[in-house]
Amino acid sequence: MQLTKYIEDENIDLDFKANSKEEALKKLAELISRGRNVKIDEILKVLSEREELGSTGIGNEVAIPHGKLNINEELIGAIAVSKEGVEFDSLDGKPVKIFFVFISSPEATNLHLKVLARVSKLLMDENIRDRLINASSYEDIKKIINQ
Repeated sequence: MQLTKYIEDENIDLDFKANSKEEALKKLAELISRGRNVKIDEILKVLSEREELGSTGIGNEVAIPHGKLNINEELIGAIAVSKEGVEFDSLDGKPVKIFFVFISSPEATNLHLKVLARVSKLLMDENIRDRLINASSYEDIKKIINQ
């Protein structure tokens, strides 16, 4: 599965900055909506509702906010990298530096779960996390993810 199939260059932010979890979620909703016919406030609502169930900050400076929404595509994604990190109520208490965000249509449950599993497995590798944090271009990000 190629994750980058669901992530356009305009949905990647290599210099992500936010002062709080709430601000981060708003900016992530804006990021994932770029170039798509999806309202930012609808994305933000879905992401916020998911966070109320428990933080998607899975530890090791990684968060995978996600949710389901009636969209024209099966799945859309975004990636944000924060050099400083964002407090995000992560399971390990560390700030998040790498955000993978996904919104899928309600009919794409299997794809949604496969993508979450793939991203989780990918980001367990410390070398990959370090390379993503230090990436300097969209091409670098895509190359790292697709390897």
